[in-house]
Amino acid sequence: MKKVAIAGSGILAVAFIAALQLAPTQDIRKEEPPKVEPKPGEGGCPAGALESGMGPDMVRLPEGFCIDKTEVTRGQYEAWLDSKPATSGQAAACSGNADFTPTCAWDPGSNKTEQPVVCVDWCDAAAFCKAAGKRLCGKVGGGSYAFASYDDPNSSEWQAACTSGGKYEYTYGSTFDTDACRDADADDYTTWGLDDVGSFAGCHSPDAAYAKVFDLSGHVAEWDDSCVDDSADAGCRIRGGSYQHHAHGTRCAAGKELAWPRTRTVDSVGFRCCAD
Repeated sequence: MKKVAIAGSGILAVAFIAALQLAPTQDIRKEEPPKVEPKPGEGGCPAGALESGMGPDMVRLPEGFCIDKTEVTRGQYEAWLDSKPATSGQAAACSGNADFTPTCAWDPGSNKTEQPVVCVDWCDAAAFCKAAGKRLCGKVGGGSYAFASYDDPNSSEWQAACTSGGKYEYTYGSTFDTDACRDADADDYTTWGLDDVGSFAGCHSPDAAYAKVFDLSGHVAEWDDSCVDDSADAGCRIRGGSYQHHAHGTRCAAGKELAWPRTRTVDSVGFRCCAD
């Protein structure tokens, strides 16, 4: 009986192997999942200088766009100038812009590399943002927003960031606080002027989704992608006021009073970039 059981087991094993050989083969190797491109408003932001990119690090806001956490610094701008950027390829309104060098307050190699770059015009700012794989902040979704829509957070990226989606008057809240950012109302005038970007600890939104964006109220005003027309000397929005402005001028919606020719350069105006 024992030999019969062994023989029977052998016959079954042979039959099983034969069945496997006749069955169609199947590739059981793990297939790579299809690559899914991020949709607009999703995925990572363009890299900043700390990650071998250009300009400040960015943060993505609930509206879907990315924005620089601070103004572009002198050091970041100097590194771009050192790369000898070509002046070709600018917008038609900037075709006469033959030099990106700041016209004042410019001291390459100084110890002020973390201060915001100033004395750049609208075309300089737009060119830097383009080179960084970003764009000058403008319309939510890209491009320029209508000149009259500067105070609409649904239209203006800068306004959305500054007001936390339309919630506040200043980047830090709706009650003016001269100690939160850099403005002209401080009692101690030794604090008047420029300082390192992001160094004003209270100059950001109290809302977590917007809290990583600094210095939108005061410090330096910022060029925005909204101009009266496409001419070289058209008035373009500058936003947020500067260390030279008082409470009224550092409101997020102060843009109505702040529109300067795109070719103008001032020692209290800088910029930051946005991206999709």
